[in-house]
Amino acid sequence: MSADNNNTFKKNNRISTSDFGDLKTFLKYCSNEIIEGLFKNHKIRFTQPWALNDPLEFNPIIRFKNNGQNYVRYLFDGIMFPSEEQRLRLRLIEQQINMFGILSLTKVPDSFDMWSRYANGHKGFLVEFKSDFNKDLCMLSRKGKEYPIKEVTYVDEYAIDIDLLTDAQSNISLERFNEEMFYKKVSRWQDEIEYRLVRSLTDYPDYRPLKNTPHRDEKRYLFDFSLDCIESITFGACMSVKDKKSIMSLCEGSEIRFGQAIISREEKDTAGFSGKVYIKPKDDWPGSLLDMLSFNFLFQKSDIDHFKETVKINRLSDLPYYEGLEKWVEEFYRIKKAKRDYKD
Repeated sequence: MSADNNNTFKKNNRISTSDFGDLKTFLKYCSNEIIEGLFKNHKIRFTQPWALNDPLEFNPIIRFKNNGQNYVRYLFDGIMFPSEEQRLRLRLIEQQINMFGILSLTKVPDSFDMWSRYANGHKGFLVEFKSDFNKDLCMLSRKGKEYPIKEVTYVDEYAIDIDLLTDAQSNISLERFNEEMFYKKVSRWQDEIEYRLVRSLTDYPDYRPLKNTPHRDEKRYLFDFSLDCIESITFGACMSVKDKKSIMSLCEGSEIRFGQAIISREEKDTAGFSGKVYIKPKDDWPGSLLDMLSFNFLFQKSDIDHFKETVKINRLSDLPYYEGLEKWVEEFYRIKKAKRDYKD
């Protein structure tokens, strides 16, 4: 994060959606399944619209002044020809779906639902991109063009009025059409506060456009990616120790900062449901973050408030639960001590 945002990040050792109202950087929830691809191979996917998780997206209602005529199909010599509405879907919408890739971003770091949906059930991680990451060489077009990052508009009805996009010569403005297609979503997703960087797939080194047929390009487009684009990485509450160590090892030598998501069991999130997500900077942990198993990151609120409190004891028998659990306590101590001595 920038210096200003870093102050916000460390406010009360936690962040919430409200803390990030003026966030200049951009966030992306990621599955732990892409760790090697992103941090070792330095590749990032720009996803074709058809591969996104909303079936209504890029499948809008198409409206005309004369609805009836434009929905009529035609039969000639036993061959069915599409209606004008179907023709536009096949020749215009499908063409755009196959020509562009999307990098979906947000400004919300503490969404329980997005951690579940896009970060593999909290086992993944959250990438914070720098505010100007779209200026990095890896994000530019072949001709050096900078792609803008635009906020998505949420609507109750996802529809396109063709007549409003058509000029006097009956030509459809592709620029206006794409604006309607790429930056609007139905309001059921509005809590995600999505931003998008949309780039042409012609930037891809061996891109080959599909032939003029109504089918979809199912190739995965993995573009070159620089770790210089990243400001910070936050580990999910259920992320494995192995995955955390892998990311930190692959990012060694960079200036990337790290944080840990934790979940308060009984506190309500902004949607009113139990399970509020907090994020704590890596350096704010009393022990080694990389030695703690995932169950350590789910708390009652009292645990969060007193997390850094530690009582020093002189012998194992001082533990309040030692009596009756002597063998377990001694075995726990033996294992932890062996790990510590091995590192030393």
